[in-house]
Amino acid sequence: MFDKKLSYSISFSLVIFVVFLAIGALTIGQNSGSAETLIQALNDDLFSYINEQDSATMAVTLFINNLEASILLFIGGATFGVVTLIVLLTNGVIIGFVLEYAAKAQGVAAVAAGIIPHGIFEIPAFIISSGLGFLLAESLWMEYKGMDDAAEYAGKLAKVFLMIVIPLLAAAAIIEAFITPQIIDLVVQGV
Repeated sequence: MFDKKLSYSISFSLVIFVVFLAIGALTIGQNSGSAETLIQALNDDLFSYINEQDSATMAVTLFINNLEASILLFIGGATFGVVTLIVLLTNGVIIGFVLEYAAKAQGVAAVAAGIIPHGIFEIPAFIISSGLGFLLAESLWMEYKGMDDAAEYAGKLAKVFLMIVIPLLAAAAIIEAFITPQIIDLVVQGV
């Protein structure tokens, strides 16, 4: 029963993410000035700091940033899923916006090189964290109705988070810090 509920919750999270990713990508066509403002803010606040670090420090920084987001997606379920939903759709819109902007500026191959190597680990970690958050919300609702023990269920969800999400985030951070830059260089140089 737990696996089936988790599968549904992850699928629900994926659909939300993809819909808002598409909205973000479509929005850029409506307002390219906002895209440039967002890209500049991301460069100033996050990317410039990360790019100034050596690869090992960058991997740790990326892991911590992504872990914080994943924890927020998971424990956001304690707000009956409101925070989980807001964080998930916001990230979907921003990522869609940035991907579309980068694809127009650098080309699809450069965007794929910059996303796919680590994204195959990072995006599932976020989607699974969201699914866990929505299950936590459901469990709290069921406990409120006297039909479940949310604390016990949260423990099961936390085990999934520890066993699946954290290793995915660690792999993503290592790949993003050490491998993704090399792949981007190869693609940009046309090798």
